Amino acid sequence: MSKHARPRGLPVDGVERPTADGWTFPVRDPATAEPLWDVPDAGVADARDAVTAARRALDATQWSTDADLRADTVRRLAAAVADRADELVALMAAETGVPVALRSTHLDDAIAALTGSVAQQREPAGVTAVVTPATSPLAVALAEVGRVLGAGGTVVLKPAAEAATAAIELGRIALDVLPRGVLNVVTTRDVDVAIALTLDERVDEVSVTGSPVVAERVRVAGEGAGTRVRLDVGGPRPVRAGDDGDLGAVVAAAARAVAANAGQGCRLPSSVVVPVHRHAEALQTAVAAMQDVVVGDPADPATRCGPLRSAVARDRVRRYVDLARSERGDVALGGQSLDRDGWWFAPTVIGGLSRQSRLVREEVLGPVLVVVSDGRNS
Repeated sequence: MSKHARPRGLPVDGVERPTADGWTFPVRDPATAEPLWDVPDAGVADARDAVTAARRALDATQWSTDADLRADTVRRLAAAVADRADELVALMAAETGVPVALRSTHLDDAIAALTGSVAQQREPAGVTAVVTPATSPLAVALAEVGRVLGAGGTVVLKPAAEAATAAIELGRIALDVLPRGVLNVVTTRDVDVAIALTLDERVDEVSVTGSPVVAERVRVAGEGAGTRVRLDVGGPRPVRAGDDGDLGAVVAAAARAVAANAGQGCRLPSSVVVPVHRHAEALQTAVAAMQDVVVGDPADPATRCGPLRSAVARDRVRRYVDLARSERGDVALGGQSLDRDGWWFAPTVIGGLSRQSRLVREEVLGPVLVVVSDGRNS
């Protein structure tokens, strides 16, 4: 997609269509903050139309009952996405700042998994609303779409606003492969659209990956409506480095993992727990590893750490680092926004915090590694 191209409409019920109200919202390049294009800003009426299409495809066609049709069609979808992979990788870099160097994690592995999704036996999924995060623009969508389609269900896909274009492109690809109404895409800035999908009695299941705030609202709405709800809100994954020769390797690997894609991912090793008497050594190792991380243009194959996906995401990371300072943490590296256009934050290493710190217990979703002393070794 060229820099100035604009998505034409919502892929719903086998065609591209404008929103009912004609609304759009702008997409900005997170590396420069420059405007790129506008995407459809759907409302509740658009969500209902998408559910109508998905319900019709489930109830009035052979999709849910013809396993051979599904197997062939999902494989063709995987092949069609693979054919567009280079373009999709470039699009993710432009829209959300995912470095092209990370394409295996953010696209290729998901395409391979999609190919095999129909081989697994599952209960019918019915009409499923799939809500996906900006931290993984396509990988989560492909995984959930594959799961539902492989089980004979149909999908209404609602991506995070920051990753709207990638989802629209997936929907466009599906228009040429999937039967009408099997996959529908609704892009919006309005969290009430996700709630409306949850409350729609024609929706059998809602799958939410991402924000705990959105997930909790959907969970409560789903319980009230009797809708099945699948939630994956991630969470930090502290790692422990023992008092042996592997400590340096464990710390360096954690630093590289949390710097990739500017720390925007689920279950990253955002803190590493080390013996007290090796804390200074671990902190030095983490700093050296972070300093080796290439920060720059996400379209450059050498880049591992690009920008944060939005100004809101950058400011969220900055508040966490300010919290660390207020808790007398030692900011050994970074700790500030980078002085450049766009939404950048320097790879950061922090020591001196307890395991009860919010930076250890919560997802920072930024390029921040916390080195924590294990009090049991004091």
